[in-house]
Amino acid sequence: METYNTKDIFTPTRPANDTFVERSKKVNDFLVDSLYTPGKQVVIYGHSGSGKTTLVLNKLKQVCENFIITRCMEGMTYENVIYDAFDQLNEYYSVEKSTGKSIKINPNISIAYNEIKTTFNLFELENSTSNKMKRIIPPQLTLQRLATFFGEIECTWVLEDFHKMSGVDKIKVSQGMKIFMDVSYDYPELRIIAIGAVGTARQVIQYDNEMNTRVAEIFVPLMSEKELRKIITIGANKLNLKFDEDVIKNITKISCGLAAICHQICLNICLNRRIYKTFDDYINEKIGKDTATIRMSDYNLAVVKYVEEKSDSFKSEYDKAIKIDSSVKVNKAKVILHCIIELKKDEFYLSDITRYISKTEYSITETEVTQIINEFITAERSEILFYDINTNTYQFNNIFLKAYCKLRFESEKSDEVDIRKRENKIINHLMSVVEIDKNKNLFDIVHSDDFEDFNNEVESYI
Repeated sequence: METYNTKDIFTPTRPANDTFVERSKKVNDFLVDSLYTPGKQVVIYGHSGSGKTTLVLNKLKQVCENFIITRCMEGMTYENVIYDAFDQLNEYYSVEKSTGKSIKINPNISIAYNEIKTTFNLFELENSTSNKMKRIIPPQLTLQRLATFFGEIECTWVLEDFHKMSGVDKIKVSQGMKIFMDVSYDYPELRIIAIGAVGTARQVIQYDNEMNTRVAEIFVPLMSEKELRKIITIGANKLNLKFDEDVIKNITKISCGLAAICHQICLNICLNRRIYKTFDDYINEKIGKDTATIRMSDYNLAVVKYVEEKSDSFKSEYDKAIKIDSSVKVNKAKVILHCIIELKKDEFYLSDITRYISKTEYSITETEVTQIINEFITAERSEILFYDINTNTYQFNNIFLKAYCKLRFESEKSDEVDIRKRENKIINHLMSVVEIDKNKNLFDIVHSDDFEDFNNEVESYI
């Protein structure tokens, strides 16, 4: 039986390879067709954690031989992006490595690349005497020249988290796509794939109307329960584990369509059980079992760990969602979010919230409600909600985050000053959301005699 490392099977913070799950035929065909269309640029968008990057990278491995990934971060400029791409091209234009990849590069193109590379070094040396070190792009490195370098080695440029760049820099990258399109007449395999959050596609297209017919906009939806189940079962098979049916149902339920949550809960389960690789490679042979069974007690502890680790993230996402200018007297985003909680609905229509707010004392127009609700599904307000285009409804992108928001509103109303007590209350409530045990305190469960016996049994296996 082949051995796998657990960290390579359940990967909440990086693209999945060994547990890659094919998406719907519509999404899959659209992406593959776009990759096979000469000169077609691609914008992949969807909610954070929905598996966009995993899908793109796995399809590129099937269709394209070469690709370079630039991971955009907040504050990253257009110049930073160009420099990163040029820097990574060195792998292909290095004489030693190019020979190994059997890439035939036009000598003139190779010489041009190395000349610019030398110029880069000179620019850095000249700038190193200043207080602030800043990489400066030489005049010779134009976008058209960069496109030629990519085209010569038939390489795709992937811009991950494109939405994190500022508006001005997004415009420049959008113009870069147009240049890549033009150069693709000479290099048919040349393309940029921009991966971003909901709304990214429209941002790219609106910057240059000429790109409308030459850019594929592909929405990657949240994963279905069937797809999430496949992640669990594929991972279980590779690690020689057996997840009880109740565990699988609960994980798919609380994952809210996000592969990242599913991977994290499964990883937590394995780490809590000290399962670091395929199980029967190191289990005590005297046990007489070759499969580890994952039960609800494992799931409970994994969820506890997830919430405790994510509590700071929930606070950050909540604060970002309701952030306003300090000069504004009424925080309308916070009011609307509170009203959404008060609706007590898992899914709601825009009309539900506008009707609810109209009955309150707050003077918020329907236009303002619509604007803020639609901001809630963007990275600008931490994607606290997601929009289902099929049902025309909105809902929280994470039930833990929804519970956190509810507890924040409740705690702000109370006179409670014990911060630690408040945190414990929030964590306990979050646990009740996933129905770990309605009749017991969460920490009583974790530290009970039964749990200790179970933990000792696990330790004896290792």
